[in-house]
Formats: sequence, C-alpha cells, structure tokens
Amino acid sequence: MITAPDPALIRAIAVLLGSLVIGSIVRFIALRKSDPDTRKKRFASLRTWWMLAILISLGLLGGRLGISVLLGIASCIGWYELTRMFGPRAQDRVAIKAGYVIIVLNYLVVASGSLSLFPGFLPVLSLFVISISLLARGEPAGYIRSAGALLWGLLFLGYGVSHAALLMVLPVTANGPMGPAGWFLFIVILTETDDIFQAITGRLLGAHKRHRIAPVISPNKTWEGFFGGMLVIVILAPLLAPWLTTLGQQPGPLALPGPLQPLVAPILIAVLVSIAGFFGDINMSAIKRDSGVKDSSRLLPGMGGVIDRIDSLTMTAPMYVMFLTWWAAA
Repeated sequence: MITAPDPALIRAIAVLLGSLVIGSIVRFIALRKSDPDTRKKRFASLRTWWMLAILISLGLLGGRLGISVLLGIASCIGWYELTRMFGPRAQDRVAIKAGYVIIVLNYLVVASGSLSLFPGFLPVLSLFVISISLLARGEPAGYIRSAGALLWGLLFLGYGVSHAALLMVLPVTANGPMGPAGWFLFIVILTETDDIFQAITGRLLGAHKRHRIAPVISPNKTWEGFFGGMLVIVILAPLLAPWLTTLGQQPGPLALPGPLQPLVAPILIAVLVSIAGFFGDINMSAIKRDSGVKDSSRLLPGMGGVIDRIDSLTMTAPMYVMFLTWWAAA
C-alpha cells in the first residue's frame, strides 16, 4: 500500500534543498574573483552536492527500502572502487564477485527488518565466502593480502555503511518528529558538516600546515581543522536534535540538572561523530596512499569517487547506532 510522505519529512527535505540553494549563492559570490581552475573545481563539487542531495531526498521518500537501495548502490560502487585500487590478482575475481552478492544480501537483511540476523550476517558470511573463494584457487602466494583487503573492504564499505540504513528499522529510532528518517538525516548531516568544516577551518587556520595530525597519510588534516569541525557540529547537534530526533527527551545513563539534560546526548554524539569521522576519513586515505591514487575514482566531479564521499560514514554510522543502543538501554 502506497502512503503519502510524512509532512515533516517533506519540510525537512525542503529545508535541506533550501540550504543548498543558499550555499550555492554564497559559493557563486565567493568564487567571482577566483582563478578559472578553482572555479571549475568548486562548481563541479557544487553540482555533485546537488545530485547527492536529490538522491538522498528520493531515498528518504522511499522509506526503509529507498534508503537500503540508495546505500546498497553506494556500497557496491565503493566495493568496485576499492577492488580496483588495491590491484587484485586474477584469482581474486570470484571472491570480488561474491563480495557484491554479500553486500546486496546484507541490505536485503536490513530492508526486511531482521534485527537479530543483521549483527553477524555480513561478518560471518564474508569470512566463509571470501576465504573459500580464495582457497578454492589453490594458490597461496598473495593469499593473506587478498583475504585481508577483501574482508576489510566488506566490513567497512558493506557492514559499516549499512548501519546508516539500519537506522530505518531500529526500535530506538521509531519515534521522533519524522520517524526513522529524522535519525538518518541527523547522522548524515553531522557527518558531512564535520567533513566540510574540518576542511574549511583547516585551510583558514592551518595555512602552513604546522600542526598536521597524520602528515604522511593525510597531509591536509590539521588539529585546527579537526577541532574546528568538532566545534561546529557540537553547536549544530543540539539545534538539530529536537527537529529530527527525540534525543534529550530521555535522561539516559548521564543525568544532569535542569536545562542541561537535553544537551548531553546530542553533544556526546557530535564529539563521537567527529572522532569517528576523522578516522573513517584517514582510514580510506591510507588505502589510497598505499595504492598510489589520489581519488578512488572520478565518478563524482569535484569530489573523486564514492569512497571519498562515504569514508567518514563507514565509522560514524556504526558508532551512532552503538551509542543510541547504549543510551536507550540505560
């Protein structure tokens, strides 16, 4: 049975697209005097943001199935990019093809709402299928590298990202101004905002890159950028939470007096998201450095590949789900 979208969700999507309109106007004004190459790159990135915003909006309108399909496609593309980057052997082809099947089956588990099956499904299935697929070739040379790379990729790009889709079926996210969609939007907005403002504050305050965090893995990551991004989402999270979630309405395990209580959960989540997002980002950066590539692909103009866009989400989504589960159980 087809039902009309929740009016609150329609309003949220309208605000999301409206914010993008404002951001587009600001970018056009800011780039008026920039050099042609910079303008071309920034406008390409802007067009990609519009494409992503529209896809996310369509996914949200499709509910649990829409988000599962959207993220399932993203995980499969990420898997394709990863398996091209690490230089697979000819004998890895069967295992790589099996990886697509595992990812799709994992999202079917999410879409079906099988909460008891989800936690171990992809990790256990990956362990058996990838190992058997590689061992069946009877070639031990390069086995540990291939097995490690493929299992690593499935855990992050399949299992990690699918936790964002899991938000559409968790009991703890059933309530709220717009239901599960609000909880999903909350983590996506915090993750992407943190990424953006880490880059912005890093450029503004770390021009000489004197305070690099991981100079070999990701030279542009500075402490100024890290704490700048964290500060922005620590301020943003308590403002967004009442509109998208029920965070702050339950005391949870950490009770504070009076008006401070509603701030605790959103601020804690913001701090955890900032930390997890940073490690998700440099985690993928290390793979690209090891593989000798700058971007995972050129699929998203101005941004690189899908991995470059979901790298932080591979860690922020599982951290968010774990926090919500812990908070609700207290």
